[in-house]
Amino acid sequence: MKGSALFNFISHIIHMGAASGKKRIAYAIANIAVMVLGVLCALGIKWSLGIMSDTSFIAGLLCLILCIALAIFTFLQGFVAQFALVIIAGIGIANPEERAGNIVAFIIALLTSVGLIVGGVIILTII
Repeated sequence: MKGSALFNFISHIIHMGAASGKKRIAYAIANIAVMVLGVLCALGIKWSLGIMSDTSFIAGLLCLILCIALAIFTFLQGFVAQFALVIIAGIGIANPEERAGNIVAFIIALLTSVGLIVGGVIILTII
């Protein structure tokens, strides 16, 4: 096995940097899917806290530990990689052969990164 699964996001970012403009669009969409998993893990944390207080403390604690670990992993793999893709695609716009793909990947990555930040702020102010 190559490296730790927790730090696979570094190789993921390296692969995004080496990809062509059109492939970066696929990376942007894949990062969105991982970011959705991260949101679901955050909801799992809230759900497991409810299990700890209502039903079973041990089951809720095990679920909490699992959801926290998965939330950290998906945060690294999704949001950090998406933010890195904003920078990578922004730099890649300078290449005329891959400009169109990089512009699309840049817009997708930028909008989802900003959307996640705004959504996080809204959720944190409500809770």
